[in-house]
Amino acid sequence: MKRNLIQNVKAIPYTSGSAIDRTGFLSAVVAVSALAAGGVKLEVTHADTATGTFEAVADERLVVGGTNEVKDLKAGDIANFDLDLLGCKNFIKVTLSGDAAATGSGDTAKTAACAVVLGDHYAQPV
Repeated sequence: MKRNLIQNVKAIPYTSGSAIDRTGFLSAVVAVSALAAGGVKLEVTHADTATGTFEAVADERLVVGGTNEVKDLKAGDIANFDLDLLGCKNFIKVTLSGDAAATGSGDTAKTAACAVVLGDHYAQPV
């Protein structure tokens, strides 16, 4: 079972708004480390190519558990968003907003650290 898990997930560091090739993966977990107290909201867009026109994902079941926002975080808290990508095109972008997602402006601007774990690969190892 351990090897099955290792061969069926792909973990990547992530910057808000970057394109992710999710080809072959049916789900994802997006982990966000809050920079400051407040909330973080997640928006997912998708397209056929990495440079294509990204549009909002219309599936109301995209975020497992039903909410794309976590409120009342403290600095350093981790917010996990479970995504069902079954109806998404091959490339997705996850964009974060809210008080806990970014601080400062100009030279002092910082963005929350993120990681994405793609899972449920359609081809299972033998």
